[in-house]
Amino acid sequence: MINHIRKMRVTAAAALLVIAATALAAAAAEGPETIAVKAFELRLAGHLDEAVELLEAGLKDHAEAGVLHYELARARLMLLDIGGMHAEAEAAVRCAPANNEYRYFAATAAAYSLIDAAHHGDQDRMKAAGSEVIDQLEAILEADPDNCRARYFLVQQSIDMAPDVGLEVGDPEKHVRLLEAKDPIMGAKARCCLVGEKEQRRIWEQVLSDHPQDCHALVEAADGLITAGALEQAEACLDKAIEMDRQSCYGLLRLGLAYCMQEDWDRGLALTQRYLDTEPPFALKAFAIGRMGMIHHRQGDADRGRELMDQARKLDPHVWQTVMPPPLEIFTPLGS
Repeated sequence: MINHIRKMRVTAAAALLVIAATALAAAAAEGPETIAVKAFELRLAGHLDEAVELLEAGLKDHAEAGVLHYELARARLMLLDIGGMHAEAEAAVRCAPANNEYRYFAATAAAYSLIDAAHHGDQDRMKAAGSEVIDQLEAILEADPDNCRARYFLVQQSIDMAPDVGLEVGDPEKHVRLLEAKDPIMGAKARCCLVGEKEQRRIWEQVLSDHPQDCHALVEAADGLITAGALEQAEACLDKAIEMDRQSCYGLLRLGLAYCMQEDWDRGLALTQRYLDTEPPFALKAFAIGRMGMIHHRQGDADRGRELMDQARKLDPHVWQTVMPPPLEIFTPLGS
């Protein structure tokens, strides 16, 4: 029975590699959207290198296809190629300037570039990247004033980033009020950027009182309560959200990290294992296994820590090597 299962796994892996090779050969004959979807599926199945090759081959014949640049930008983020990600995200916007999904990701890419510049002490690049973040978000809102996600991101960056790089931005209060009127949950999230932890907790408790059965409210409240240090309340929110929608389990990774930051290794380990039990995409699974290795190492079990890190690298040679998990946005199907 065990040999039969192993044979099935080998056969499935071989089939995926055949699909990848076939996709590369067929890339020139297919449209950009088809190529991008196939690359996304390869990436989720753990074949990141093949996905990049497929996209690069597609761009040789469809150099102005924004969807290929966009998907390649997302793939390059998985490689932690921040410069490559930023360049491809900008190319996607140049090819399709009216596409706000591409613009939002370009703003995200600029934010990553700013962090990278900060690590290298490059103040000029930090300011340039910060300006691009604001410019891309403002362009989205000019075209679509009801884009609450972009408006929240603008508030967050106006508070957390702009003062540090010397950028002058408008008063975020007007954006917060617009959000509160349009989308109370995102409005609450934006308001929390302006207040301390005690007030943040009160805001989220009010949201939960007003929207007790709203999965989106539960997920956002969990995230906000983690930021405010109310970890047990956050866990209760996630438990309820996961019962409604299994995809809400991503928040377990951040909650597990929060417990690790408090050196509550057992709780961090249990939450990470719980996330793994949901069978996440390869890259997130590898990240979670790697985190468990880190936790065991911090608990003094270096051998188990190394074993788990080796397992993570075997699962994904490009295993994500940062404290925070890969952003959920890069696992979202195209156009959704």
